[in-house]
Amino acid sequence: MVMDLGMPLEDAQISSLQEVLGRLKDEHGALIKELDHVQEMTSHMVGMLGTEESKRLLHEIRNQMVNFMQQLEAHEQWEEMEVIPILSEYAYRGMEPTFLTSTWVLEEDHKQAERFARSFLDYADQCKGADSIKLKKAISLLSVACSVLSEHLLSEEEMIFPIANQMLEQYSR
Repeated sequence: MVMDLGMPLEDAQISSLQEVLGRLKDEHGALIKELDHVQEMTSHMVGMLGTEESKRLLHEIRNQMVNFMQQLEAHEQWEEMEVIPILSEYAYRGMEPTFLTSTWVLEEDHKQAERFARSFLDYADQCKGADSIKLKKAISLLSVACSVLSEHLLSEEEMIFPIANQMLEQYSR
């Protein structure tokens, strides 16, 4: 919980914060939509294990994940440059060390999610033919990656939005 620190925000800061929050919601929505699409394609592939179509779908899913990881990396860089600095100056005054710990945990979550996604990508590259056992392992790695990535995005929202909303509430007093 952010304490009332008597730090009114200027109109430009409020506008900037609202813009950042809007972009954050939009980007998270797009990233989650991408993950949902990957999971739908994976479910479709499960019904075709052992066929050439499953091999083609694995290649398509792999390409989707490469694209997703590029989008996620750009998103994470933007968050580090824009979102965290706006919130940290304010939050550090009222929440230290909770905010610092939370940002560290989010960074570690991101690294873990990236490791799972990279493991899937590496394994997908090694899948030759339409071997059901290898495809099942690829699906398993992808499932874990998608789960960790979804949790990571939700954790970010659970940390960032309450702080930002508290800042906005204090401004309107």
